[in-house]
Amino acid sequence: MRLADLMGARVRDRDGREIGHVSDVRLREHPAPDAGPAGTVLKVEGLVVATRARGRLIAYDHRPVDGPWPLTRLARWAARNARWAPWPAVAGHEPPDRLGDPGTVRLAVPGTELVPLTDAHDDWNSTRPGPAAP
Repeated sequence: MRLADLMGARVRDRDGREIGHVSDVRLREHPAPDAGPAGTVLKVEGLVVATRARGRLIAYDHRPVDGPWPLTRLARWAARNARWAPWPAVAGHEPPDRLGDPGTVRLAVPGTELVPLTDAHDDWNSTRPGPAAP
């Protein structure tokens, strides 16, 4: 599967309810086994599930916004209904019936178990590694 197959895909929860679409895919760097200190691999952390029918979340689904309070407030408002689906909650992907249509991502959990994206941003900030030691 390619990341492009996930972008825009419909998301259905464990019970088959459509809860939104994939707005973004979050990756994280991990040390590559047997590659030495400079080698890393990217692994999928999870999916941002947006409820808006069209468009993205004005790029606020990528990372939390720190800045002037009006911009921060706008970012939180834009992402208010977005949810975070960690990768272990993803049960599978079904390709579309026709070329150009979105596929479907199936979750192994009910949609009600997905945390709000803004809460996930808070967790990401609290676990972000600090600057490298000299």
